Amino acid sequence: MFKFLKAKPKTTSDEKIEKIIEILFPPLELHKDKDGTKFHIDYSADTNLDAVISDLEDGHNDKTVHNTIRGVADRIIEVRRILEAYREIDSEAKYFIVDDLGVNNYEEIKAPD
Repeated sequence: MFKFLKAKPKTTSDEKIEKIIEILFPPLELHKDKDGTKFHIDYSADTNLDAVISDLEDGHNDKTVHNTIRGVADRIIEVRRILEAYREIDSEAKYFIVDDLGVNNYEEIKAPD
């Protein structure tokens, strides 16, 4: 009768892990080229980022690079959603810094006035 009042069933940890694996590390695809040579295509997030870093280091900063970075970022956002990994933000904070975990140079960063 009141279906909208039913609580959404919790997803088990194993189901979440499987979804995350599928998002970040999907199976390799096996293909053959026109000469019959077999090759794999890897869609994993980590190898996509490694390839983009290599492209950027080689001076390639094109739409393909941008799309790859955006695609990996979108997958990470989806993993955050699955894990419900949201952080509280202090309402009195004046600004927000995004920084690399290993680099603590935030004292050198000045927010624009």
